[in-house]
Amino acid sequence: MLIFSAAVTAQPGVSIYTDLGSNNVSNGIFIKSAALGFYKYGKNKFEAGFQTNLKNNNKNGFSGYTISASRNISIKDISFGLKGFFTLTLPSEILSETNWGALIEMRHRHFEMSMGTNFRTYNLRQNAVTRYEIDNTQTKIHEVYNLMYSFCYYLKPVDENWNIGLSVTNIDYFNINQETNPVINLKGMYKISSPVALYMQATYKSAGVTNLELNYFGFFFRTGIIWNIN
Repeated sequence: MLIFSAAVTAQPGVSIYTDLGSNNVSNGIFIKSAALGFYKYGKNKFEAGFQTNLKNNNKNGFSGYTISASRNISIKDISFGLKGFFTLTLPSEILSETNWGALIEMRHRHFEMSMGTNFRTYNLRQNAVTRYEIDNTQTKIHEVYNLMYSFCYYLKPVDENWNIGLSVTNIDYFNINQETNPVINLKGMYKISSPVALYMQATYKSAGVTNLELNYFGFFFRTGIIWNIN
């Protein structure tokens, strides 16, 4: 999944992480692992990755993949990125979910922000259609123009050797929550060397922020490594 170039101006890399957590539909602890390869060339960045279930009530070992492309743009003294993506996940044996959309990403010293929209499709998989004798014309539900957002504040400037940040978002690598179901992330990062960094993340997910009563949904812990290959 990774294509490396010998060009001096290009920079490939890889990010590998593992999630351990629990939520209201997991029937106990779940463990997931993911690997993402990225390739930077000038102001452009291409990324692709996949996710697997190591322990889950979902019997599928493979649980999703994602691809994206982005470009940094500067207008006067303002720098931001434009990103397009496509993600497919298999949340259960009978259901698949696809998301595609676009984001505007900005970073300035202690702050990172992303805003965008996505188009989601829930699709009954073929084994469910066959098992439950479902009409092939009634297997999909489409959602259009869902809001995506992420707001993060870091204790130190974002390019420091170590950092701690707190974010509110409905975006993750393989999951995009409804607008009313944000997650709160407490995350830390430490650069072991110039190309290698370790990171950890604790995530709390709620349900129904706009309801009269806010409910707990789940949590997970993430630990991983980022390696920029020189």
